[in-house]
Amino acid sequence: MVKIALIDDHEMMLNSLAKAMQEQANLEVVGTFTDVASFQLFLKTTEVDLVIMDMMLKDETAFQVLENLQKSLSDMPKVILISGFYDELLHQRALKLGVQAFLRKESSYDELMRAIQEVMAGNVLIPDKVFNQPDDEKLTEVELAVLQAMADEKTNPQIAEELFMSQRTVESHVTNICRKLGVSGRIGAVREALKRKLIL
Repeated sequence: MVKIALIDDHEMMLNSLAKAMQEQANLEVVGTFTDVASFQLFLKTTEVDLVIMDMMLKDETAFQVLENLQKSLSDMPKVILISGFYDELLHQRALKLGVQAFLRKESSYDELMRAIQEVMAGNVLIPDKVFNQPDDEKLTEVELAVLQAMADEKTNPQIAEELFMSQRTVESHVTNICRKLGVSGRIGAVREALKRKLIL
């Protein structure tokens, strides 16, 4: 059971999302919030696996909230960030703050459900808009090493240990690999890399 906390300053959107998620057998919405203070207090006292939050809240941005949470929580939940617009610099900052998925507000409910599944499996997702960029960038040696480890079915923690880097760095490499190959996940990256004969 995935325990989820939701925060959005639009109560109608919040309640609609919570109701839809409660219909999923493997999801449990343990808290819904419109104000940041209550949300932060809740996370300090309650076990939460995943946070789904709006980029723009009432008095501050999701980035400010995440920075505060990282200082106050010993174990951060996974985070899916929802934004009304996409900007690569914003997405890069989101990655640095440990956000696992950055979705557009116009994303479908099914896309969100797939994002939850991917994030809880340890993957990092990037918006479709990124795939419109040129895909002829070459992978670096480190990215090829990470890609080969992915093909060997190693988890992010295993890759981090093998390549002497943090898990967050591994996640960033996976995101860059997916962007360069024009795919949306680890499986797609491995398939595309095999097709291009980038790995064995």
